[in-house]
Amino acid sequence: MKHMTAIMRLVTVAGFVVYLYVLIKLILFKWGSVDMHVLLYQLQSTLQQPDRIFNRSGNYIPFQEILREIHRMSMSSPFSSTNLIGNILAFIPLGLFIPKLLTSRGASFISVFMFSLLLSLCFEVTQLLLRMGTFDVDDLILNTFGGIMGYCIFKFLVWLIKPQPHEDDGVGVVTYN
Repeated sequence: MKHMTAIMRLVTVAGFVVYLYVLIKLILFKWGSVDMHVLLYQLQSTLQQPDRIFNRSGNYIPFQEILREIHRMSMSSPFSSTNLIGNILAFIPLGLFIPKLLTSRGASFISVFMFSLLLSLCFEVTQLLLRMGTFDVDDLILNTFGGIMGYCIFKFLVWLIKPQPHEDDGVGVVTYN
């Protein structure tokens, strides 16, 4: 049993590493090839001209883009907003992985919330510094919400799989199926 637990932990860690790679490919490279030379070039450009950081457009007003996307959506095409839905979907796996990686009993809501927020913030700041996308505070909100949704799905699955107690003819004896 201990051997199986170690294998499951290794599979979980490997899955998490693959997930982070996919996130980097999606968020920073927009599905293009992951090229460290591009990152170094962008970083050198930023270090040579640090004022470029402050001359970038972005969304610093919470819910501005979210509301704009919601207004654009229609009932006939509810998935017309790939930005809105994509930012949520991209972080749902994070909310599933974190409880399994942080402790054997699962992480708390607060730890998943903070981890989702901080990882999203890292991506947004990296986009700002490397000029590989734009900083959007609404992405922070949507990504964090996606992480929380993943955590809720995880907790639901644990509840669903966990044996439920049954009382035995009123005597107060609890048995597990």
